[in-house]
Amino acid sequence: MKKQIFITLLMSCFTLTSFGSELYQPCRIGMIIETTPTSQFKDNNDGTITDLKTKLIWKKCIEGMIWQSSTNSCIDDTATEDMMTWQEALGKATQLNASGGFASAVSWRLPNIKELSSIIENACYGPSINLNIFPDSPSGIFWSSTPYIGANDYAWSVRFNYGQNSMNYKYDYYFARLVRDPNL
Repeated sequence: MKKQIFITLLMSCFTLTSFGSELYQPCRIGMIIETTPTSQFKDNNDGTITDLKTKLIWKKCIEGMIWQSSTNSCIDDTATEDMMTWQEALGKATQLNASGGFASAVSWRLPNIKELSSIIENACYGPSINLNIFPDSPSGIFWSSTPYIGANDYAWSVRFNYGQNSMNYKYDYYFARLVRDPNL
């Protein structure tokens, strides 16, 4: 009986979610309520997603990747680094907006820690994000725009490998995903 329960639990712990490069993400759907179900988002068909709950508009791809509409995937931009310091991550939005923006918008920015935490998918890990919405997202640390109060050399980030907030040294190299407010 214990062996049967263990096997059933083990099998229900992993929902295989396929995305662009045919990798898989362990999820505990059914055991843990999804925190970012696909139905919470609207695909704008331009490389962006609208979160219907927060109304924020997110780039599907991280900085350093390019949106491919034909395959609904993000591919590596070999001319751009995927990982950057906190200051470089803040500057990515400024650079993007100054060069004409993305998806007809020039109001992109690095999300604050609350906004970035709002897209954590607690039912999944490796990465802890909805890969149907944010394809090809790496399992790693992502910068927020929120500095850590009390330690000037640190800023808040989200560890999308397990969906945890943490503070990190601003000179370390991590990923960035940009967001914008609606109607801007």
